[in-house]
Amino acid sequence: MELILISFWVNGTPVSFYSGGMTTDGTISAAPRHLPSFPGLLTQILLEDGIDAAELFEGLGFDHQDLASETFRLSALQHQRFIRRALDLSGNPHLAMDVSQRAFHVKYSAFLMAIANAGRISRALHLITRYNRIYTRTLSVHSLVSDGRVILEVEPHVTDEAVTYFAVSSLAFLVDTFFKEALDGRHLVLRAEMTMRKPDGFDRISHQIGFEMLFDCDRNRVFVDPDLIETPLNYADPQTVRLITEICEKQLQETNAEDGVAGAVMSLLLDNLSSPPNLEQAAEMLGLSGRNLRRKLRDSGTTYQAILDGARESLATKLLLETTEPISSIAYELGFDHPSHFGRAFKKWTGKSPSAYRDR
Repeated sequence: MELILISFWVNGTPVSFYSGGMTTDGTISAAPRHLPSFPGLLTQILLEDGIDAAELFEGLGFDHQDLASETFRLSALQHQRFIRRALDLSGNPHLAMDVSQRAFHVKYSAFLMAIANAGRISRALHLITRYNRIYTRTLSVHSLVSDGRVILEVEPHVTDEAVTYFAVSSLAFLVDTFFKEALDGRHLVLRAEMTMRKPDGFDRISHQIGFEMLFDCDRNRVFVDPDLIETPLNYADPQTVRLITEICEKQLQETNAEDGVAGAVMSLLLDNLSSPPNLEQAAEMLGLSGRNLRRKLRDSGTTYQAILDGARESLATKLLLETTEPISSIAYELGFDHPSHFGRAFKKWTGKSPSAYRDR
């Protein structure tokens, strides 16, 4: 099978990668070279800044090599744990703003390649809404045109408020930063609205942002300047976009399939955390055999225990940060038979005890 070298320019930078082979009908085969997702880009930046790799990945169940694998993908909960660790180690709650100035010039994923060569910003925004899930599992994006306004509706798939702020603001910075060259330095984003509380220290850094950020809103939304969306991009290549979108479509299908079974298990466990079913019981509730469920989860790069831990961690962090419920009550609510068992598990997940996590 012949490999095809695709080369083009992205924001003035030459980029090349090998795709899978070309089939007889001119389509790309299902063997694309691995291209980095956002966690891979974030990892590279953190390591360049002197963050210790062992400390960054300690207890997360994956490492830098996993992120470089063609078959490994993080779940939304793994994304949440990884970003939470990055925020804690950097000590910077506004890390997304710093990363946005560098992440899109370090390496390029199929997702970024496609939007860079889309021809016009409006087409690029369409690709962002369609393929964002292969770039990061932390959120989904839907576009909306209403009363002359162009809005990106953002649906977070994480529960940690600091991680949600990172994810939503990262999207806003991506949309605003990526097209600046084509817009001669103008800002594409008019404002971003977020449901979370204003982060500590935001007023000190707000002047560095080229658009308005509002907090305590009812929805997460990014408003785009409708007068700029038909601006042509400087490095448009329709053939490149066609080739790369075929790769993106395959990755999106794989992502949706993985999210299907893992998401079903997650929903089931969240409804039954105080007395969670075992794998065989869960499989029966989902109309599967235990063997089939185990195989499907393995193919998705996860396990039943990992999803159970993720569901418990997700609810635990939410309850610790948003309620005054006693830690012992939270432990029993999550299905632990003793608070000490919950404490050990929580420290393994986050690196902090439940009380320390709440006190921060």
